Amino acid sequence: MKFGIVGLGWPGQQHVKAILTHNKEAALSAVCDLDESKLKEFEGRCDTFNDIDRFFTEADMDAVVLAVPHHLHESLTVRALNLGKHVLIEKPMARTSEECMRMIEAAEQNNVTLMVAQNWRYTPWCVAAKSIVEAGELGNIQAVRTEWLLNFRDAFPKGNWIYDGELAGGGAITSLAIHNVDALRFIIGDVEEVYTNQLYTDDWSSNGAENWAMCQMKFANGALGHLFTGFTPFFPPDNGMLYVYGEEGTMFFGPYQGESGLWIRSKTRSVDPTAGYEHVDVASLAPGLVEHAQTNQLKHFIDSVNSQTRPESDGREIIKTIELVEAMYASGSKGTPLKNEGKTNTGL
Repeated sequence: MKFGIVGLGWPGQQHVKAILTHNKEAALSAVCDLDESKLKEFEGRCDTFNDIDRFFTEADMDAVVLAVPHHLHESLTVRALNLGKHVLIEKPMARTSEECMRMIEAAEQNNVTLMVAQNWRYTPWCVAAKSIVEAGELGNIQAVRTEWLLNFRDAFPKGNWIYDGELAGGGAITSLAIHNVDALRFIIGDVEEVYTNQLYTDDWSSNGAENWAMCQMKFANGALGHLFTGFTPFFPPDNGMLYVYGEEGTMFFGPYQGESGLWIRSKTRSVDPTAGYEHVDVASLAPGLVEHAQTNQLKHFIDSVNSQTRPESDGREIIKTIELVEAMYASGSKGTPLKNEGKTNTGL
């Protein structure tokens, strides 16, 4: 399968690595970026373009990987789909569920594959965590906590599009914790209610791009949830990204005794009150997956295209994540809890 990539920043480079890893099934045929210095690395290796129109007109490709600013997701995805190209689009799928729906409709009308790069779904630890929850080892899930803090200022200068809520579709939730939000849906299930508080701290952010956000959630299975995120913290510590508390066990992904990983303690493993957490053998629960999520993700994309089956993170699935984010923002704007009902969010 011949791939073209638009956008050669850090996410785009991860997709390049994945394509090169799967060199028996995939080939990098073209890249496109406005930055000429990034294109030089690919001269002689594949076709290079600094013009998106020429890329779509001249590149020889079966599929397009889009790693571009969020406000370009819908337009470039629909353009590629209408040309009959399969599309792997970076997260978030789009800024709004309306944009997502137009992307879904274009894929279905042209009978091509649309997959969203929600790459946590393709990490060994996330797949293993989902397997443990579904197997019932933790018992009924009662509470979930997730967080991600990352200082974007180390990578994005003031004035970058990512601090503009209109261009990015939001702030820390959309541009960072979209991973956490989607992982909660993947591992725990659908969310019924949300209550969000947001904080805007300085003039780096504009048009509703929150620096900080906390969201309380209630899942359809009755569990409570808490999301905490921020993209301008001052040297945040290395904390765990996910904690799951059940009636019969606790599981978390993060550092423990100097080692990062997926950790568990449950009745089926030990009732000794002095026992610590056990390091989960994720390889046994996620066979065939490697540590590099984008490599697993690309393999799933290729397999889905070849078998003409729906990807795990296709548009119909991930639009639900975007609708949940919309409910979070609506709650924060109104200052009240809201039901998560897609486009019909109503006050409780």
